[in-house]
Amino acid sequence: MNDKNYIPSRTSPKGGRRGCLCWETSTYSIECCDGSVRAQGVGSVYFTDEDSNLPINLTPPVISGTAERGETLTSTTGTWSGTGTITFAYQWKRDNVNISGATSSTYVLVADDDNTSITCVVTATDDVGSTNSSSNAISPILGSPYNLVAPVASGTGQVGQTLSTTNGSWQGIATITFTYQWRRDASDISGATSSTYTLVADDYATDIDCMVTATNTLGSANQDSNDIANIAGSVPVISGVPTISGTPKVGETLTATAASVTGTPTPTDTFQWQRSDDGSTGWANVSGATSTTYTAVSADEGKFLRVVQTSTNEAGSDTANSASTAQVAPAFDYLLDDYSGATAAYSLRLLRSGYSGSAIRVRRSNDNEEQDIGFRNNELDTSTLETFAAGSDCFVTTWYDQSEGGGDNATQGTASRQPKIVSNGTTITENDKPILENVGGSCGMDISSITSLSSNAWVFSSVVAYSNALFISDNSSNPWTGFSVSGNGSDGKNNGISAFSNSVEFTSYTRGDYYDYLSSQSVFSTNINFSSMNAYLRMGFSSFTMYNTQEFVLYDSDESSNRTGIETNINDFYSIY
Repeated sequence: MNDKNYIPSRTSPKGGRRGCLCWETSTYSIECCDGSVRAQGVGSVYFTDEDSNLPINLTPPVISGTAERGETLTSTTGTWSGTGTITFAYQWKRDNVNISGATSSTYVLVADDDNTSITCVVTATDDVGSTNSSSNAISPILGSPYNLVAPVASGTGQVGQTLSTTNGSWQGIATITFTYQWRRDASDISGATSSTYTLVADDYATDIDCMVTATNTLGSANQDSNDIANIAGSVPVISGVPTISGTPKVGETLTATAASVTGTPTPTDTFQWQRSDDGSTGWANVSGATSTTYTAVSADEGKFLRVVQTSTNEAGSDTANSASTAQVAPAFDYLLDDYSGATAAYSLRLLRSGYSGSAIRVRRSNDNEEQDIGFRNNELDTSTLETFAAGSDCFVTTWYDQSEGGGDNATQGTASRQPKIVSNGTTITENDKPILENVGGSCGMDISSITSLSSNAWVFSSVVAYSNALFISDNSSNPWTGFSVSGNGSDGKNNGISAFSNSVEFTSYTRGDYYDYLSSQSVFSTNINFSSMNAYLRMGFSSFTMYNTQEFVLYDSDESSNRTGIETNINDFYSIY
């Protein structure tokens, strides 16, 4: 055995002997361990007699090449010793598993190799037998994108906040590009394809993540981020201020319209009406006034009102104050509720709370169609009137009697003598209140159903201009016989009586001097004060015509004690003086 080399076995076999690397031959030998042959003094292996002279691997095989799909790897054989001629065979392995058919010294990387470790086992065979040696590992093999670290989504999970995501960490051949798809409860969110995403109302109480897709020339791979869970709602934010519609007047109803508000979940709006002495300071809640509507009460008279909108959801609340109303006016004062007993009453406002009829009947000039026009919010319903007019003129054929007795309607059947109420589709007004216009100085209305008056009758009217207002006669065929009522107009209120055959003519002059005939508005009131007679009434006729008139009320009773109150009521509504 002194000249005999031995092939190392991998383990110490039973009865095996240790062999050492010989200095001169660079082979393992038992003699080099027992001192009979000079040893290099490094390493030792165990030998069995059966292993003698098998190939010995001195240096392992080495793989070289680019670790990317499609590239070719090459393996050396390594350095070996053995008996006779040594031949070599190759087996490539993927993650330590043989690759079928990969038995050459070269190997072209394929898709299955992506992200794996490749080695090559070289088998050396000599005259005695074979021995295997494994190469170094080439890893990872780069191919289509492969995720190493998942994307990370971050940000505040609340509606209105913006989330962002990283790409994560990937391997694969260059160049890798990334796309994004945000998801709500694992379902794609339409249009949410940026690396950032602003949470919207639909995200409330859901889980949000982002699916990142990595792509290179070999393919694509997806990886979702962590979840941003249970998205919270957003605090309400009111844009602008609530508004109030309606007339600020005792007895009238005001309506609040909420300003627009954002917030998730959808905020709930509540309202609180407030009252102030000056409209800017000292606002105090009106007890129980928490609806969108509020009817002004007597305590509001002379004060100012506003409404406070509060919008609330689980995330918080916001408030906004409306602008102040104008000063709250007294309640609507129905003239005939305060001063009842009128014989006849004609007006373009509602004179009696119990009256449910129309104000006037009108004729449309372009087709002579007629329609009754009633009241809205105690005044002439000009909206319905102008809708009916449809851009044309309208004339009054009937002025309805609102007195308690009713039925003594003023009429005019002759079109050319009918007073005008609408011009080119727009209501004719005086001080922003509708008025009957005397067109061409020849208009009038008959009240022929009133046949008698007492010796102490009174008439009240809101009029404009200087012509005659009312004629009373006992002769229906010739009403211009009787008495004429006139007087000093310096205070805008007429009184007195003068003879004018057998009829009574009420003549009202404008405010100012008796001879001031300018067309301005006045409150007309006078006591007829004549003996009982059969009467035939007309508001203007022939050369004597009616005023531009808004209201005409006749009492067959002494109203001297009520005169100031009635005049004040008329003036308060029409703002005459």
